Amino acid sequence: MKVFLPLNIRIDDKKILFIGGGNIALHKIQTIERYTRNITIVAPEIHDALRGKGFELVCKEYEETDLDGFFLVYAATNSIEVNRRIKSDAAARGIMVNVVDNRELSDFISPAIFKENEMTIAVSSNGQDVKKAVAWRNQIREMLKEGRMR
Repeated sequence: MKVFLPLNIRIDDKKILFIGGGNIALHKIQTIERYTRNITIVAPEIHDALRGKGFELVCKEYEETDLDGFFLVYAATNSIEVNRRIKSDAAARGIMVNVVDNRELSDFISPAIFKENEMTIAVSSNGQDVKKAVAWRNQIREMLKEGRMR
């Protein structure tokens, strides 16, 4: 069983790579972009909602050399074979990878996050019940908005 340690990682001046430019990547990037714009997206096709946001966009198929210089990698393609290859290539370089929707292959997972000003609440099920983590995050957010938590 995979065990994940919840922690905050300093990412200022760190480069983050997303391989894949579809809906799955879009969903993850919508969270990450609240913390950094130092994001590169490599994919043959990139979702229109990811354009014009200041990200580096590279429209092509994945190659191992795409990993050069990156701190974190998200493998967000629609191919499990490509995602596995990304994981293997990154591991050989000592780069941590999140293989979206596959906690067993991932070095890290992303919690359900609520951020307001300097406060961040992150809820995680260690990748076992993502819907429940999102529901808890939403309940906490509503409690804060209703003034039941301060």
